[in-house]
Amino acid sequence: MSSQAAASVRVLLVESDGDDVARVSALLEEASAPGFRTAEVVHVAQADAAPAELDARQCDVVLLGLSRTVARSGAAFDDIHRLNRMAPVVVLSGLDDDDVAVRAVQRGAQDYLVKDRLTPDLLARSIRYARERHRLLAEQTRRLQHELKIAAFVQQSFLPSRMPAAPGHDIGAHLHASGQVGGDFYDFIELGGDRVALALGDASGKGIPGAILMAETQGVLRAEAAGCATPLELVRTLNRALLHDRSQDRFVTLFYGVLEATTGRFTFVNAGHPRAVLQEGDTESTLVSTGPPLRLFTDAAWEERTVRLHAGARLVVYSDGVTEAQDEDERFFDLEGVRAVMAEHPDCPAAELARRICHAAERFERGNPDPGDDKTVVVIQATEPG
Repeated sequence: MSSQAAASVRVLLVESDGDDVARVSALLEEASAPGFRTAEVVHVAQADAAPAELDARQCDVVLLGLSRTVARSGAAFDDIHRLNRMAPVVVLSGLDDDDVAVRAVQRGAQDYLVKDRLTPDLLARSIRYARERHRLLAEQTRRLQHELKIAAFVQQSFLPSRMPAAPGHDIGAHLHASGQVGGDFYDFIELGGDRVALALGDASGKGIPGAILMAETQGVLRAEAAGCATPLELVRTLNRALLHDRSQDRFVTLFYGVLEATTGRFTFVNAGHPRAVLQEGDTESTLVSTGPPLRLFTDAAWEERTVRLHAGARLVVYSDGVTEAQDEDERFFDLEGVRAVMAEHPDCPAAELARRICHAAERFERGNPDPGDDKTVVVIQATEPG
């Protein structure tokens, strides 16, 4: 037998029932399997005490005892998720229920064993496999994190390195990613003369798939923008380019507009994107969707519309991650949240206003365990008469 196979395994047993503690401890003394010889058992009565014990000493596996009542409660699954981040977790439950077992595994348990059916060999095999699966998952996670760091660096490189020159206008933007990579992007393209193009897009899907579609969309947009006479022509061209590959059911919402700095004319197409907000003094209008998202239909049609940004006007364009941010009570940040930040900071520079809106939406959802979607805001403020 190898030294690894004969090594002692330290077990943290989380169990409030004294009889179950004695029974499981006795089974562990009898247990034997390759990679599992003798167990040192550390016992705590409650799951709340387990993290401190895991911090204090190296434990190879957690045996999390659940009574029938606790196994049916949501708190039990939170305990599994929390402890699994520190060590592999095997659930020992008094409840023989396939649905509960599936939920436990979904929250991170490596195995789910019914207390009345425990044997020394079954317990030893479960612990051995739990440790191996946990090790493999940790390796996969480390590799994925490394790949995500590279992808995040590439994604950041796609963002504009500076704001465009648009005399008489203050332009700023901010992007807050929900993860290391995502599907949101913004861009500015100087088209020559006094014309500047603004784009804010959101590719469906999180993580690397969304980032890949984002990169493809932004690459085509940059290549084609200067050659398209109008925003409508650009959106049509971009849609045709994205439709070449329909292997995945994904789409892109896009707000694309061109600002004529000397006149303040802003011509735009909103392809399925959230409505933008245009405020001028006490007057507000919304630049609503003028057609479907990109990469859905070959015969899609969009409308092109024009507004004028007079002195003091503020145009705020955002992704749905801002308005759809939810708090712990499932309330939405919504357009009212955007308006509230705008009202609170009437004289804020464009870049700072964009940052404040993103951060307000992020703070709003901090009590929600779901991190939500990427949040991106672009702001144009007219500082001189157009």
